[in-house]
Amino acid sequence: MRTRIKAGESDEWLEILLELKRKAVGVRFLFDRNDYEKSSSAGRNGTVPYCTAVRNASEGKSIKLHLGNFACLAAARGLGLMENDEISRSGKRHSDMGVYENVLVSRNIAKDMVYCGHFVYGVEIRPLEDYKEHNPDIIIIITNPYNAMRIVQAHAYTKGQLKNIKMAGMQAVCQECTSYVYERNEINLSMLCSGTRCVAQWSKEEMGVGIPFQQINDIIYGLVQTVNPMENNHDKKLIQEKLKSAGKDLEFEIEYNKNYYTGVFVSSNSKK
Repeated sequence: MRTRIKAGESDEWLEILLELKRKAVGVRFLFDRNDYEKSSSAGRNGTVPYCTAVRNASEGKSIKLHLGNFACLAAARGLGLMENDEISRSGKRHSDMGVYENVLVSRNIAKDMVYCGHFVYGVEIRPLEDYKEHNPDIIIIITNPYNAMRIVQAHAYTKGQLKNIKMAGMQAVCQECTSYVYERNEINLSMLCSGTRCVAQWSKEEMGVGIPFQQINDIIYGLVQTVNPMENNHDKKLIQEKLKSAGKDLEFEIEYNKNYYTGVFVSSNSKK
């Protein structure tokens, strides 16, 4: 598990070790027109919000987008398809919208936004399992807090705490889950934002996790190694069933009725 694995294999392990309702999504930057033309993903005639394309990929639909396809220019700026503009950099845009108390707060948030420092022609968005010829740059998982917790625990197993979580509930999928993750080479969590919840129709129970693809091996390794100490019996059984169905094993026995918190908590009704 510590050797490099391809996107399709990593997706299979994520499906086994997490209870995902949506497919993990891979995002790959297409740096020039040649990269765009060589991508086997379907293009689009009209426009679509980037976060909606991510939602569609989480449901099994692949796509590639160039600047002319972006319905949300904030996402295009964040991902490096167009330059940021002065009204955004100054904080005036969001201050005028009333989402922050004043332009000083808005300016501070604008300065802290981490946009891609490159200029690219396009972006490919597809289910992680569909990446065969290339690996993606970023993995986005839209899921529930429990699965997000397990990913954080997996990261902590080998690398310690996530110390640089950045979120403001704004530009959630494009910035918090993509450009920040790409530029900093770090996992990030996102509560999503009102805009993406509207256009992509995520449920109120869902949140986002952005992962640099090159870290997915360590995440899967951490998920495997923490099955026994972290998971409850119900989830251990689900994992064991999925392992059997996939013809895989963890190279150790799954232990029931045992985890790190077994016997730690005493009920207030317990006899002393």
